Amino acid sequence: MELKEAFKTAIKGEIEGRELYRTAAEKTTDKKAKKNFALLADEEQKHLDALLKLAQEYNEGKELTIPSLPAPTSFQDAESPIFTKEFKETIANKDFEMSTLSIGIKLEIESEKFYREMAKMATGPDLKKFFEYLADWEKGHYEYLSKQISFFENYYRTKYSMARF
Repeated sequence: MELKEAFKTAIKGEIEGRELYRTAAEKTTDKKAKKNFALLADEEQKHLDALLKLAQEYNEGKELTIPSLPAPTSFQDAESPIFTKEFKETIANKDFEMSTLSIGIKLEIESEKFYREMAKMATGPDLKKFFEYLADWEKGHYEYLSKQISFFENYYRTKYSMARF
């Protein structure tokens, strides 16, 4: 894939991720989820801004100046990384939020995979490092969302005495 097409694909993916998390932040009634989905949307926006800058430089034939990105947000929580304790008690009525987690996980997996491929194809060490950084960031989002799914699985397995097979 040529770099111009790679930028287009990456930009589209970041817009999709931002809109997914932004919509989830707007629609959820759980205050902790609202905050954390908004944080994810903000991080996707940071990725988008960096990619748009690089794509513009590339299209103008300029030397690519790799932007510095802030450190990814660290989502540290001993129990539930995204939702409040009250949320898990009413999860049966939370189809939208659960769908967001499921779609988000798939999106983050694909984004990480895409950025790893782009790092392999990068024309210089700085661009390679940039794509690897984005891949690691997306992997962090994946791990964050996966932790939340595991939290719910463990909670309901215990609550309803379900055994794993």
